[in-house]
Amino acid sequence: MSDMALWWPDLAAGTGQRTVCVEEDTHDQRVRLLADLQDGGTVFTLSRGEQLLLWSARRWRHGRYRWDQVEMEFSRLLPGGWTDALIAWEEAMEQLHQYPVGGPDIGNGCRSALSTDERALLTLVAVLQRGPSARVSAAWLLGHLVPPARQRDLAGPLLALATALSLAGMELPLRTRPLPATAVSVRSASS
Repeated sequence: MSDMALWWPDLAAGTGQRTVCVEEDTHDQRVRLLADLQDGGTVFTLSRGEQLLLWSARRWRHGRYRWDQVEMEFSRLLPGGWTDALIAWEEAMEQLHQYPVGGPDIGNGCRSALSTDERALLTLVAVLQRGPSARVSAAWLLGHLVPPARQRDLAGPLLALATALSLAGMELPLRTRPLPATAVSVRSASS
């Protein structure tokens, strides 16, 4: 990622049901459509909160490059409790990289596709935001990321992060697999 770029383009803002018209197709619409068709999702389909967590995790993983920009983005998107959220996120990154199951697959800023570990981490934060009823799913996701003996050490900071994000009004969406290409083209044609 260039040190001049402070943020990825937010192509996900305001996405809901897509209406794709071939004659009036814009670049943003084509990117959203193609990104949704890729198995596993891409950075372009993420909400602002998910982009912030993924971008900062990738920066942390690769030497905390220009960490001052991460602090600036946390303070911009979470003006009330950004320090709590950032401290919890850094602690989670420490735990994740200190005792990984098999080395977490967190890419660099240039990779647009999300890895399984990145998806699991974002989904885990979203699940923890849903409260105690979702803890079974959280335990399964934790098992994917760290050994059983270290799960509480990672769950604590992630729960603190999820709480800080919720208090700031930034709830991460629970995502499912993208629709198959045929379903998207049928929906697009009928619009």
